[in-house]
Amino acid sequence: MKMKYISYLVSVVLLGITVSCDDWLDIEQDTEKKVDSMYDNYSGFQGALAGCYSDLAKTDLYGTRLSMSNIESLAGLWYTNIEQMGEAIRENYYFTLHDYNNAGAVTAIKSIYGGLYNTILEVNNVLKGCKEKGHNIPFHKSRAVIEGEAYALRAFCHLDVLRLFGQMPNNPVTKVSLPYSETTNLDEMPVYYTYEKFVEKLESDFEKALSLLKDNDPAYSDYSYIQLWASKGNHEAVSLEDDFMMDRRYRMNYWAVKAIQARMYLYLGNEQKAYDIAMEVIQAKLSDGRNVVSLSSEKDYGTTGTAFTSPSESLFALAIEDLYNISIPLLAGGETSSESNYYMQVNLKDNLVLEKRWFLDLFDGIDPAIDIRRKRMWSQTITSQKFEYPTIRKYYIYKANDDALGKGEIPIVRLSEMYLIAIETAKTLTEATQLYSTYMESKGVALHDTFTSKEELKKALEKEFRIEFFAEGQMFYYYKRNNIVTLWSKPDIRMSETEYILPLPSTEFNPNK
Repeated sequence: MKMKYISYLVSVVLLGITVSCDDWLDIEQDTEKKVDSMYDNYSGFQGALAGCYSDLAKTDLYGTRLSMSNIESLAGLWYTNIEQMGEAIRENYYFTLHDYNNAGAVTAIKSIYGGLYNTILEVNNVLKGCKEKGHNIPFHKSRAVIEGEAYALRAFCHLDVLRLFGQMPNNPVTKVSLPYSETTNLDEMPVYYTYEKFVEKLESDFEKALSLLKDNDPAYSDYSYIQLWASKGNHEAVSLEDDFMMDRRYRMNYWAVKAIQARMYLYLGNEQKAYDIAMEVIQAKLSDGRNVVSLSSEKDYGTTGTAFTSPSESLFALAIEDLYNISIPLLAGGETSSESNYYMQVNLKDNLVLEKRWFLDLFDGIDPAIDIRRKRMWSQTITSQKFEYPTIRKYYIYKANDDALGKGEIPIVRLSEMYLIAIETAKTLTEATQLYSTYMESKGVALHDTFTSKEELKKALEKEFRIEFFAEGQMFYYYKRNNIVTLWSKPDIRMSETEYILPLPSTEFNPNK
């Protein structure tokens, strides 16, 4: 096959090109973080780092677009009918068609791209602050952790830039270069790198993060996530010299970085590294011999009127201050009661739903009374015309009254993903079956048969990725790394590189032309 190569820019300076900030990234930087003042004290570092996580939690990123809406539409998971969809969710119709020229899709892509790089710019300011004024952090370990988290956040954002806007990870025809930004403001033009060089930068940032977090992060081996949950308010909580090191599940802790590194290597096609790291996370122990994290059980999946949001197996989750007012208008996902034949009403104008026939196929062969995801994660909602459209209740939050808090969490990386990575990359079908059996037992399902072929295993894995991470933004990347041609719920859509590579925003300086 003839290789199509799109030339890239190593340095705009070498070419004598002057590029304004609006040429490479047409956004407004959230804050003007100046190292000469903001990092004169520890609270400045704390506020700056907290701001980076706040950026990730915005609706343009993992608060909505890269978790429950646009990214899932790219995978064809939601029911989309342009004649029924209102303006607020209509862009998802065009993402399902992979029509990236539609005005709504263009705006959404620009928001995602701009949001990722704005966060990266904020993170780079933290790194600059650590380099120039890290001595203002009174605790040595805290300084290492903050710097490690910043490197991890930069790698995390760039990884999703690569997965969304980058070339196919395996056997690409079209090659794409992307900016790996190490700049601290919008006026500085980042360098564009080939896929291979971009990956090298990713690997380097992950390794820097891990070297800084190891032995310094209290979640590395000393304390469990529960013990470091500052708001837990029970006997398990611990007291640290620096309370900013609490709540490690909501920050880029050592094991979360390891898990995202395993995700990266699986996407890149390095199965051995993906397997080794995934197993390291699965088998990780605290100094007292307890597992760092264990697979969630049914208690994590809530009961009627409560929320699943982020289960105990989450290695990293984002705290969303107003998840109730984000998820309920978008996903509905309320309570149902089959005993009283009551079904919550869903509005196809505003809500993202699943077509019933695809819901039945999603759980085909699964006993609804056994698998906890089938029991707890979905609501049998209906329209005003009495047509049934199931909705996911993963982010449903029950509020008893207007004064109740609407806070929730969105999981970013979980132990279940590590199991699925290890299963996919296991050396033998016997080992894969053993891991799969442990994984499924946590879902309430007991297995007895052994996988008899790689094809059977692959089919089971695709189904599990879809069920387990529905509305968490994983399936499009699964399809892309496996170069899936026909999508599960959209058999009439044929996927190719054109559909899998999101175009860079038109306002962004683009050397790929």
